[in-house]
Amino acid sequence: MLARPDRMLYAIGLLWGVVLLSLIAIAWLFGIFEGQAGYSYLLPWCFATGIVAGFPIVYQLYYDKFDPFHPVVFASWSYFLPGFFIGGMTLALGISQPYYLAYVLDEKTNLPLSFAYVIIGFTGLGCGFLLPIGKRLGNIVGDRLPDWNWSPQQVLKPTLILMALGVTNMILAFTFGILGYQKVEEIGTFDGLVYMLSLFWLMASFVLWLYVFRSEKFFTRHYLVLALLVGTAVAKSAFQGNRGSLITVFILVAFAYVSAKGTIGLKQTFVGGLLIVGALLIGMVYGTTFRSLKQTQDTMSMDQYAVVVGDTFSAIGSQNMGDNLSKGFGALGDRLDSISPLAVIVSNYEQLAPLEEAYGFSNNIWNELAVFAIPRMIWPDKPVTIDPEKYGDLYFNYADTAFAVTPMGDLLRNFGPWGVPLGMIFLGFVIGVGLMVAIQLLSVGSVTPIPG
Repeated sequence: MLARPDRMLYAIGLLWGVVLLSLIAIAWLFGIFEGQAGYSYLLPWCFATGIVAGFPIVYQLYYDKFDPFHPVVFASWSYFLPGFFIGGMTLALGISQPYYLAYVLDEKTNLPLSFAYVIIGFTGLGCGFLLPIGKRLGNIVGDRLPDWNWSPQQVLKPTLILMALGVTNMILAFTFGILGYQKVEEIGTFDGLVYMLSLFWLMASFVLWLYVFRSEKFFTRHYLVLALLVGTAVAKSAFQGNRGSLITVFILVAFAYVSAKGTIGLKQTFVGGLLIVGALLIGMVYGTTFRSLKQTQDTMSMDQYAVVVGDTFSAIGSQNMGDNLSKGFGALGDRLDSISPLAVIVSNYEQLAPLEEAYGFSNNIWNELAVFAIPRMIWPDKPVTIDPEKYGDLYFNYADTAFAVTPMGDLLRNFGPWGVPLGMIFLGFVIGVGLMVAIQLLSVGSVTPIPG
C-alpha cells in the first residue's frame, strides 16, 4: 500500500513545488522574463484548472488508495494537467507563443473562457463517471459475459499469434501510408481494416506484459518475450515518427504492472514520474528531428522510410546533449499548450460554423456516430467525418499539421456552450459503464502473481 496520507500530502506539495520551480527555471533560461509581458493575467485561471484537474489525485492520495489508471485520475495526469495546467503555464509565462494566438479575438475574454470550458468539462467528466446508473448498467452487462480466468501458460501461445498478426498488419499499414508521418491521397477500401488489425500489436503487448509481471519466476521464455516486447515497441516508435509513441508504450507497460501487482507505492510513483518525463523529452527530440528530415507527409517505400529513421538517429547522435535537451524542452513547451488551440475554437466557432459545412466537417460527432460502425469494404465511399487538413486550414490557416481539437472544443463546435458539460457528463457515464464491464470481463482487480 501507499505511505500514510500525511506523507502523501507532503509529497504532493513537493511535486507541485518542483513543477512550478521547473517552469520558472525554464522561463528564466529562455529569457522569458526579460521585457516579456506574457499572459500573466491567466495565472489564476491556470491554478484554478490545476486545482480542479488535480483534485481526484489528491483525494485518492489522501485516502491512501491512489490508482493512476482510475479513469478520471488517468484523464487528470495524462491529459488535463499537462495540457491545460502546465500547458497554460507555458502560455502565461510566454514560453509558448504559437502564431495562431493572432486568431484569438479579444484574448482577455476568450483565453479565460477557454480555461472555464476546461474546468466545466473535467467536472462534467467526473460527475458522469460517478453516476450510479452507469455502474449498475456496467455490472448488468458484465455479469452476462464469460468469466475468463486463464493461466499464463494458456495465454502465451495465442497471444504470440495475435502479436504476429498485429506486426504483419502494422508493416502493411506503414507500407500503405496509413501509419507514420505520411498521408494517403485517397482512403482505400481496406485501409481501415488494416489499421484496426494493426492494433492487435497493442492488445498482444498488454497481455504479454501482464504475463511477465504476473510471473514469480523467470525462465528463458520470459526473456524472449521481453526482447520481443521491447524490440517491437522501439521499432514501432521509431517508424511512427511522432512525439508521443514512447508515452503510449510507457502507459501500456505501467497499466499492465498495476493490473498485475494491484497496488503501487511512493517509490514506483516517483520512478514512473521520472520515466514519463524522460519519455516525453526523448519523444520530442526524436519526433521533431524525424519530421524536419522527412519534411512532408508524402508516402514512401519502406526502404526509403527506414533510411529516414536511420538518418534521424544519426542526426540526434551528432548533436551534443545540451542541444538535444534544448530542442526537447522547446518542442515540449509548444506541444503541452492545449489551451491556445482551444481558444482559437472558442473565439471563432460561431463565425466559422457556416464554412464548416462547405469544408465537409460540420456536425462531425453526429456523422461519426451514424457511420462509424459501417466498414469501408461495405461502403467504399464512406465520408471522412473530419479531415485534419481541412480543419487546420479553416481554423488555423495551415493544413500541413494536425492541431488539437480537444473534447471541449469538439463539443462546443457541434452543440454550443451547453454541449460541453452535457457531452462530458455523457462521456464520463460511458467510461463508467465500460470500466465495470472491463472489470467483470478481465478480472483485473483481483490479480495475484502466478508462478511461471
